[in-house]
Amino acid sequence: METPPRKLVSLKRSGEFRRVRESGVSLAGKWLVLGVWRQQGEALPAGVPEDVRFGLITSRKVGGAVVRNRVRRRLRHIQRAHRPEVQGSVWCVTVARFRASQATFAELEAEWCKLAKRAGVLPA
Repeated sequence: METPPRKLVSLKRSGEFRRVRESGVSLAGKWLVLGVWRQQGEALPAGVPEDVRFGLITSRKVGGAVVRNRVRRRLRHIQRAHRPEVQGSVWCVTVARFRASQATFAELEAEWCKLAKRAGVLPA
């Protein structure tokens, strides 16, 4: 299965992130916070596809530019790897907590999957 262009599957606008924060649910772990918004019965702006979309937030508290980009690359890879398993039409925002740079890739992936299952995004 061909993966869709990154532009279509990522949240970019601040309004999209705000919608997830205000209308969705938020689950916190040791290294990550996962915000999830389900597109049920709510009208989307024109031109926005009804599909699974992901967003990332890594503040400067995570570390310098090199460290933040390493965390972002890891999280993008995790999201891309689990995208086919995601159930329904959802928007997910992953927020890296300040200690996310201390976690290994396997620990980040395990926590993201655990939070996604608790949110009902991945099958249990």
